[in-house]
Amino acid sequence: MPEDRENFSSETTIVALPDLILCHARHSPSRAVRTPDLAAESSDDVLFHFPLSGGYSIEQCGGCAHELRPGFFYTDPNGVPAEVTYRPDVSECFYVSIPRTHLALASVDLNGVLRNRLPLTPQWRLFVSYGQSLYREMQHLPGDAAMQYAGHLRDLALIALGGRDEGQEIAKGRGARAARLAALKRDIAAHLADSELTLDMLAQRHNISPSYIRALFGDEGTAFSDYVRAQRLQKAWAMIAAPDMAHLLISTIAFECGFSDISWFNKAFKRRFGRSPSDVRHAALSGRASKGAE
Repeated sequence: MPEDRENFSSETTIVALPDLILCHARHSPSRAVRTPDLAAESSDDVLFHFPLSGGYSIEQCGGCAHELRPGFFYTDPNGVPAEVTYRPDVSECFYVSIPRTHLALASVDLNGVLRNRLPLTPQWRLFVSYGQSLYREMQHLPGDAAMQYAGHLRDLALIALGGRDEGQEIAKGRGARAARLAALKRDIAAHLADSELTLDMLAQRHNISPSYIRALFGDEGTAFSDYVRAQRLQKAWAMIAAPDMAHLLISTIAFECGFSDISWFNKAFKRRFGRSPSDVRHAALSGRASKGAE
């Protein structure tokens, strides 16, 4: 129900996976109601509200009215009637919906935190940051990877709530491995041009063993060396296909992407993309290049 019908705007984008829903929304001043009939049709999920800008108030049956703004979040039992009032010019919010069954291992009384405004602790900041990254990248992820990352996000929710016993240890273990692998990939991306980028060097920088790094990449069905080579080749494709880099020799691009043997680079490039580097450059200059293989 808009406050000003002539100038009303509302935009909501939803990404749905089995056992996880991510949502980004922007609303001008208005009032939204989840009626008893709508609540009765809802799944037994917990909907986490994370205000990003602006603010709004929410009141649910069985709870008090709460004012929400950035720095806090709200735990919403999705099957309960509610009324939300958006007040500033634009209120922006990110939502994550998780079935209660996945939160059953929380050591806190889940019912005790529902219908409450809670502070955004470091654990919850990590949770919402990971959720927003997954939301942005979902369209680029294959289905099995998306399901895996959705599991990571549910684990992070359990950790933030406080898991118990075996469930907590499992969640922490999966979450820690995912965070460690993400850090390693960021490091690799920053050092692709370093021809001396090795497993031992990376292990030393991150104070972990080479065998642990092998295991992390093995969990994704690849090897450290294969991952590094694929990233370097993809970077080389992008540079070779870029019209504003046409003045660079292909050998120069190969060196800048961390390859020290040009003959081997040419063979690896053609094996991955089905075309030689010079073919890709020619197609790019004639406007026929396409994106490199993912």
